[in-house]
Amino acid sequence: MNQTQNTPIEAQENSEHHLALIRDGKDPNLPANHPVNALSKWRKFFILLTLSYSGFLANFSVAIIQVAFPTLGKAFGVSPGKIPNTIGYNLLGIAVGPLFWNPLSKTIGRRPVYLLGSLLFIPCVIWMALSKSYVVFAVARVFAGITSSFSQTVPPATVGDIFVKEVRGSKMSMFAVAVVIAPAIGPIFCGAIIENTTWRVLFWLILGLAAVQLAAFFFIVPETLWNQHEDAPVQDTVALGESERRQGSSDGKDYDSKGITEHVEEAQYQAGLQGGHVGAAWMPWSRPGEFLAISLSPILMARYLTIVIPSIYYGSIFAWSVGITIVMPQKFEKPPYNFEVIPLGAAFLAFGVGGILGKWSGGIVGDKVVSYMEKKKGHRQPEHRLWALIPILPFMFVGCLIVGLVVHLQLHWIAYLIGGGLFFFCLSAATGLLQTYVLEGYISRSMDTQAVFVFFKSIWGFAIAFFVYDWGEEHGFLSEYIIQGALAAGVGAVICFIFIWKGRSIREWQGMPMSVK
Repeated sequence: MNQTQNTPIEAQENSEHHLALIRDGKDPNLPANHPVNALSKWRKFFILLTLSYSGFLANFSVAIIQVAFPTLGKAFGVSPGKIPNTIGYNLLGIAVGPLFWNPLSKTIGRRPVYLLGSLLFIPCVIWMALSKSYVVFAVARVFAGITSSFSQTVPPATVGDIFVKEVRGSKMSMFAVAVVIAPAIGPIFCGAIIENTTWRVLFWLILGLAAVQLAAFFFIVPETLWNQHEDAPVQDTVALGESERRQGSSDGKDYDSKGITEHVEEAQYQAGLQGGHVGAAWMPWSRPGEFLAISLSPILMARYLTIVIPSIYYGSIFAWSVGITIVMPQKFEKPPYNFEVIPLGAAFLAFGVGGILGKWSGGIVGDKVVSYMEKKKGHRQPEHRLWALIPILPFMFVGCLIVGLVVHLQLHWIAYLIGGGLFFFCLSAATGLLQTYVLEGYISRSMDTQAVFVFFKSIWGFAIAFFVYDWGEEHGFLSEYIIQGALAAGVGAVICFIFIWKGRSIREWQGMPMSVK
């Protein structure tokens, strides 16, 4: 059969056209009706803004009580030291909620989950605002976490739905920064409200923000769940992959068994995306057995080492950040600092500044490192992103050390904000890098990977609220923060070294996808 050969000029023009499409946010390998190609650049921007706002709101709701521990303790007749536990209860709900939301998002679609979750969150906020006892308030916090947890795992899947892989890291970092800075922004509002009115107004504020969230999802975010047509014969795609192997000598690439696997998978992917549609895949009640299997898939996803180990590690550094925000108000309300409520709330802004600055390192730098490694190695792998994490790790230790020294030696309060801000900078960067690494490790099951990621993040955050202050009181805050900083930097370095060196082999050994789409 005769095949048309492209001239060098035609090949260059095709390459330039391909790059132009990528710069415009389009993927020429995908159908025109795929969300990547069908949605305009501005529509994608406002979708991402809505997703980021949603991720922010859930964590803002968690942190809104950060400087109200004495006020809420007095209102509920309990020790102020018990109120931080309700932060943990909220995070517990966020940890388990994706087991409910994720399978719905993969069957009935992303948009119904966004609308339903936003709607159900509203009565939970009212429940918190009207609570009259500690137990009622704690239970309300758990349900608020469950109903808002969709905002932690489904948005990254939507990011994968609508953006090309070349910008996925920077887009994910925007979402990640919104999540990270929420604990720093919430106390500012908390201090102003507690000083001038009742604590219940904290949750009336959340109620208004929740209504905005529902309206934004309704008017801005369309359905993005892509259902591809499965009408391409498998033998044709395998033949296509073998063809790639046979012509390997002509393009200078050595196609070993791993290369054949990767190219066959790529061929199957391209053949499978010749057509499809956006919308619900099927209704859960029509296939209950299959829906149950999908519901359990996040649990099964935890067997993959390149997903579960970074998630556990990230959960630990997130916990250290939660610890910094829990210890600060309890220390700064007492001598020698004697902070008033409003200045105390404003002090958290330093952590927000660190989080915003960390976006650049975690997103843009991460994408540039991956692009550089792709040009150097001739292929793209999720592990390339971890190179950008290595320079950040020592500063995690430095940030924790500064915080520990301030509390131990009762140094000037500004040093605590510098140390905490530095740690939040590192956390923000690590969030964008690790969350995108986990996402790209199994992009076709992105929500399951994010469920694992968010579960360990939230479980760590749930647990630390119960012991972080007592740990410092009993064993010394300097010792506590040195241990936290050493674990953050040391474990992170080991993970980067092992996965950069053997991550691809581990993924291949466990039967994970070997190419990033």
